[in-house]
Amino acid sequence: MKIFKSTTIIIISTFLIAQQNPFRHKEKYNHLDLIGSWTFESMTTITKAQREEIKIVYKDNRNIETLLFNNSGSINYNVLNDGIEKKGDGIWYAEQSNLTIIVDSDTTYGTYNIEDEILTIITSTKETDENYEYNTIIKYKAD
Repeated sequence: MKIFKSTTIIIISTFLIAQQNPFRHKEKYNHLDLIGSWTFESMTTITKAQREEIKIVYKDNRNIETLLFNNSGSINYNVLNDGIEKKGDGIWYAEQSNLTIIVDSDTTYGTYNIEDEILTIITSTKETDENYEYNTIIKYKAD
């Protein structure tokens, strides 16, 4: 009986310690994984037209992008898209898996996930009178 009580106490203690592990990432601190530099890998756009269209753009000499998420909440970007270069900064905010990026007067809302040093940002745009609904999946690799 003493062995059973001892084993039970050890098992319960192990669960309690594991739940309070300071090295475990807590969900409310997941946004800290965004901090740092990320390099564009690919962008997939899925357009929900009468016939669904999928367009994929991969990193090449004409499509290069780097994002730098700073701990202060600022973001810096350097983009070369089809030979046109744009640089600038903005602000970012993340809560759980939701990400908001504000650059000038443009605000982008999406979700993000980081797995194996790959940042995936997914945005969705609803259908309007001028455009079909579409989803964009952008992948970045950690620098």
